[in-house]
Amino acid sequence: MKRPRRIAAIVAALVVVIVAVLAIVPLFFSGQVARRVQAEVNQRVNAHVAWRAAGLSFFRHFPNLSLSLSDLSVVGVGQFQGDTLAAVGRVRVVLGLGSVLGTVMRGSPLVIQGIEIDRPRLHLLALEDGTANWDIARPAAASAPATASRPLVVSLRNFAISNATVAFESRQSNVRATVAGYSQTLSGDLSQSRVVLHTRADADTVRVVFAGVPYLDGVRLGLTAGIDANFDTKSYTLQDTELRLNGLALAVAGSARAAGDQLGLDFTFKAPDTDFRSLLSLVPAIYAHDFARLQTSGTFAVNGWVKGDYGARAFPAFAVNATVNDATFKYPDLPLPARSIGLDLALTNPGGSPDRTVVKLSRFHLVLGANPIDAQMTLTTPVSDPDVDARVAGTLDLADVGRTIKLQGIDQLAGTVAANASVRTRMSYLKKQQYQSVAASGSVDITGLTVRGDALPQPLAIHQASLTLAPQHARLRSFAATIGSSDVQASGTLDNLLGFALHQGTLQGSATVHSKRFNLDEWKADTTRLQIIPVPANVDLTLNATVAELLYGKLTMTDAAGGLRIADQRVTLQKFQMNALGGQIGVTGYYETTDLTKPTFDVNLSLTSVDIPRAFQTLATVQALAPAARYATGTVTSSLHLGGTLGQNMLPVIPGLVGAGTLQTSPLVMRDFPPLQKAAEVTRLAFLDNPTLQALNASFEIHNGRLFMKPFDARVAGVGMKVAGSNGFDQSLQYTLDLSVPRSLLGGAANSALAGVMSRARQAGVDVATTSALPLAIRIGGTITSPTVSADLGTVASSAVKSATQAATQAVTDAAKQKTSAEAARLVQSAEQQAARIRADAQTLADKVKEEGYKQADSLTARAGGNPLAQVAAKAAADKLRQQADEKAASIVRIAGERADSVVAAARRQAEKVGGGA
Repeated sequence: MKRPRRIAAIVAALVVVIVAVLAIVPLFFSGQVARRVQAEVNQRVNAHVAWRAAGLSFFRHFPNLSLSLSDLSVVGVGQFQGDTLAAVGRVRVVLGLGSVLGTVMRGSPLVIQGIEIDRPRLHLLALEDGTANWDIARPAAASAPATASRPLVVSLRNFAISNATVAFESRQSNVRATVAGYSQTLSGDLSQSRVVLHTRADADTVRVVFAGVPYLDGVRLGLTAGIDANFDTKSYTLQDTELRLNGLALAVAGSARAAGDQLGLDFTFKAPDTDFRSLLSLVPAIYAHDFARLQTSGTFAVNGWVKGDYGARAFPAFAVNATVNDATFKYPDLPLPARSIGLDLALTNPGGSPDRTVVKLSRFHLVLGANPIDAQMTLTTPVSDPDVDARVAGTLDLADVGRTIKLQGIDQLAGTVAANASVRTRMSYLKKQQYQSVAASGSVDITGLTVRGDALPQPLAIHQASLTLAPQHARLRSFAATIGSSDVQASGTLDNLLGFALHQGTLQGSATVHSKRFNLDEWKADTTRLQIIPVPANVDLTLNATVAELLYGKLTMTDAAGGLRIADQRVTLQKFQMNALGGQIGVTGYYETTDLTKPTFDVNLSLTSVDIPRAFQTLATVQALAPAARYATGTVTSSLHLGGTLGQNMLPVIPGLVGAGTLQTSPLVMRDFPPLQKAAEVTRLAFLDNPTLQALNASFEIHNGRLFMKPFDARVAGVGMKVAGSNGFDQSLQYTLDLSVPRSLLGGAANSALAGVMSRARQAGVDVATTSALPLAIRIGGTITSPTVSADLGTVASSAVKSATQAATQAVTDAAKQKTSAEAARLVQSAEQQAARIRADAQTLADKVKEEGYKQADSLTARAGGNPLAQVAAKAAADKLRQQADEKAASIVRIAGERADSVVAAARRQAEKVGGGA
C-alpha cells in the first residue's frame, strides 16, 4: 500500500511542478514576444500600433500560448495624422508553442493560429479622392528587412469579434453607415491555399444613409455564410449564404475576386419569402412594438444584383427592386388597419460611378382611415448634384395614425395634415439661387394638431399653420401654437426649405413672432433643474419678437421686445428690452453652443432702476458678484459687459467671468450687514451700524474670480468716506474704508487727547475750534458672513493730537504774518490805483486823436463834390488819414499800458521786501 501512495505523491508533485512551470514561464517570455509582435506589426502597416499591456498564458489554448493585448490602438499617419482608426479593449492572439520558442531562441517566425477581438471601435473613412484611412498595409517589398523575410506566419483556424462598433463614411460615394453591437466568428484553416470558411455575424443595429436618404435605420442584422476561398487565385465564392435584416431574409449567391487594388464582384440576391410582413419589419416604428402579433396580408418581392469592379477608381453596376401589391397590416388590439398599400421602388446604376445611381419611387399608395396618401419621387446624380422630382398628395388624420400604429411615449395624437405639393429642382439651383430653374408649388396645412406624451417635455398643440411653397420662398402665412403653457404666433418666409429638407445647406428665413406668455423652463427635458438649451445647426433665422410675459427660472419679464437671430449655433439678441425686477433690463449679446459641453455667452446689460433685493433673490450672478446686495434696500442703474462660459445647469461658470461696468444707486439702507456691524463694534462709531448710504456712483472690473471696485466716494450720516477693494466669488473680502470722522462722533482716547491740545492752544491766545474732523482707515477682510475688521484707535488719538498741534502752530504763524502783510497790501493797492489812472488818461487821449483824424477824412471827402475823379482821389486820401489816426491811438494806449505795468511791478517788489523782513 505504501508504494502506490508514493507513486501518487510523485505524480501529484510533477503535476504541481508542471502547472507552476506553465504559469511562470510565460512571465519570462511575454515581454520578448510582445516586443517582437509590435515591431513586426509596425513594419507591416503604415500606422502607429500600440497597446497598454501584454501577457502570455498556457492555459486558455493549451498546448499553445495566447498573447493578450489590452487597450490596443491604431492611429493614422500622414494624411490621417492623429486620427484613431481602431481602439480595441482586448486582443487575444493564439501562437504556436514551437514558434514562440523558436522566436525566442533563434528568431524564427511566429505562427498565429487564432485571433479574438473584444470591444473594437472602428472609424473607417474614405475621402473625396478615394483615399481610405484603413489602407495601411505597407508594400510587401518594404514590409521587412531581407534578413527576416517571413517573421510572421498566419495559420488561422479561428477568428472572432465581439461587441464591435463600426462607423463607415465614404465622402466619394456619399454613403454613411454605422453598425453597433457587431459580433462575428470565422472558422477554417487559413494556412491552406484553398479552404471552405464558415462565418456567422450579428449586429444589434445597422444604419445606412445614401445621398442624405436613410435606407436602413436601426435594423438588426444577421449573416450566415460558407465561403469557398482560393488564396492562390484570390477568389471567394459564397455557399448557403443568408442575410437577414430584421424579419427580411435574403438569399445571396455569387463570388468575388481580388485583382490588384480592385475587387471584382458578381452577386445576386432575392427574398425567398413573399409575405408582406417580412418587408414591413424594416419600418422601425412598427418592428419595435409588438411586431409578433401584427396581422398582415398582401405580397411583396425584393431582388437585385451587383456586378463589376469596386475600388478607388471603379464602381460596380447594381440594381435593387422592391414591389408591394394590395398589402394591409393591423394590430389586433387597435381599431384601424393600414390598407391598399402599394409600392414600386427601384435603385439602379449602370456602373462606373456612384453618381450614376437612380432612385425611382414610381408608386407609393396608402389608405389610413378614410384618407388616401400618394407619393412619387425620382432622384438622380445623388452625389455631385442631387436632382429631385417629388410629389405628395393626401390628407392625414393624426388620430387615425394612433388607431393604426403603436406609438411609444405618445398618449394623445390628433389633428389633420393636408399636403398637395410638388418639387422639381437640382441642389445647385438652390445653392446658386437660380430660382427661375426651380419648380415648386402647392401647400401644407395643419389644423388642430395635438401631441401629448412622455416623449415630449410639454404638450404641443398647433392650432393652425399654413405653408405655401414657391421656387424662392416657402411662405409661412400663419402659425398659431402652444407648447405647454406657452403660446406662439408667427408669420414670415423660409428660404432653402427644400435644400434643408434634403440635408443640404442652411434653412434661412425671417419672421415676426409674438407670444402673450412664454415659459422657457418648459423647453428643458428635466424641469427639476436648469439644463443647456442647444441652438440648432444649419439654421439662419432672423426674428422680430415680442413677448408680453417671459419666464425663466425665478425671473419674470414683461413687455419683452427686440431682434433675435439664430445662426451658426448662436442666438444673438439685438437691442432686446424688457421690464423686470421692478425696473428695465436691456440686453445685447449672444449665447452660443458650438461646443455643447461648454456653451459661451457675451452680453452687454443695462439695468435701469432695478430693485436690489429682488435682483439678489432672482439672479445667481448677482449673488456671486455682489453678495452685499443681500443686505441692501434700494434700486440700482448699471451698465455691464460680461462674458464667459455656462455650466451644464445653464448658470455662468463664475471663476471664468470677465467683465466691467458702472453702477449708480438710490440711497441704500444697509440692514444687518456683518462687515459694517463689525466695523461699528471695533471703532465704536455707531453711525456704521445699519447705515443709510447716500446715492453711490462707482465703476468696477471682473477678472480672476474677483470683482474689483475702483475707488469711489460715499457718505454715511454726513461722514465722507472713500471705498476701494475687491470681493471674491468665494465671498472673500478685501476692502479699505478711508473716513473723515467728525470729532463730535469720536469717543475715548482720541477725544481726550484732542481736548488737551485745544486747551493749551487757547491759553496761548489761539482759536483752533475748527479742528473737528479726523482721518480713519478701516480694513475689512474675511468673508461676508464672517468678516475681520481692523482700525488702530491709538493712531486715531495720535492723529488728533498732531492735527490740533498743527492747527495751533499755523494759527500763531498766521497772526504774525497778518501784521506785515497789511503794509505790503497797501503798497500794491496804491500802485494798482495809479496804474489804472495812467490807462484811463491814455485811453481818453487816444479817443481824441482818433476822433480828430476821422473828422479831417470826412471833410476831405465832402469837398470832392460830384466830380468822379475828385471823389476817387479824396477817398484814397481819407482812408490814409483814418489809418494814421488808428495807429497813433493804438500807440498811445500801448505805451500807457507798459508804464502802468511797470508801476505795479515795482510796488510788488517793494511789498515782498516788507513781507520778508517781517
